[in-house]
Amino acid sequence: MLSESELSPVTDLPRQLAILQTLVPDLAALEPIEAIWLTGSLARGDADRWSSVDLGLLWNSSAQNSANMLGPFSVLRDFLDNALGASAGYFAQYHESETGGILNGICLGVPGSDNLADPRRVAGVAFEVKWVVSSNAGEMANWNEPVQYLYIAEHLSDDMRRKFPARKSGLNPPDSSTMDRQLGQFWQQLARLPAVLNRQETLAAHTLITELRTILIDLVVCLNGASRPHARARINQFLGEAQREAFERSLGNSQPALPPASEGSTNWIGQAVALVVLYRWYAPQLAEQHDLSYPQPLEDTVLALLHEEIEGWPAYISTG
Repeated sequence: MLSESELSPVTDLPRQLAILQTLVPDLAALEPIEAIWLTGSLARGDADRWSSVDLGLLWNSSAQNSANMLGPFSVLRDFLDNALGASAGYFAQYHESETGGILNGICLGVPGSDNLADPRRVAGVAFEVKWVVSSNAGEMANWNEPVQYLYIAEHLSDDMRRKFPARKSGLNPPDSSTMDRQLGQFWQQLARLPAVLNRQETLAAHTLITELRTILIDLVVCLNGASRPHARARINQFLGEAQREAFERSLGNSQPALPPASEGSTNWIGQAVALVVLYRWYAPQLAEQHDLSYPQPLEDTVLALLHEEIEGWPAYISTG
């Protein structure tokens, strides 16, 4: 049974708590598993009822071989099928290599949830089980993500324990090299816009604008003093209210098809211009704050290209 301190991140989250109470004790009883930890929002401390359960495992291949067991994926897949039950809605997407692997699934209920006052509250939780083989444990110390340990085998040596990533939570600080790359990457990506619009590539236009907005959101989060976790369903909490509203205004209206270039592609142009305005407002602050070089020559070149190649692109964009 997990202790109250170990489960502190999920005591108010019955969905995630039910899954952990179902899986973790029996996972810890499997001979090759030498450590179990939480990552993601549960370890970071900002999880809610819709958060996934992200578990990490340290897998000892030597123990697996001595017990004549199958490989990690086969063992874990069978374990999950048995632990969650045939009606759990579990399915797998996975990647496996010699150093580890990832298995993803969705749980629609866990055994014993019928005894809860509202069993629906434990249904519908996505989960990820990520394992690292013990021979690759040295790489774990370089992980840059929050960690909350749930189980560590007593027999593990001090040398092996030192290879574990430090127990931590919260957001990571901005990375200067990443910010510097993204400052230029915004303009390099935007330079693709003339080809997309003039080829009538509706899907590519949507993808490009989304990529630009993602780069800019990451930069603004850095301006706020953090680097955004790779969480596709969480953005609001990393932006200030005014910042969030500004990005939402940049979304524009839906446009089901691109008209011919001669008729203008006003919605895509409007969204791109709105992102340029946001970039020119926030990027100089970021560059000054972190002593980075603002890519002014690249900006000038790309804006000149857009004005030349896209009908309706403004000759001047005001950020005031």
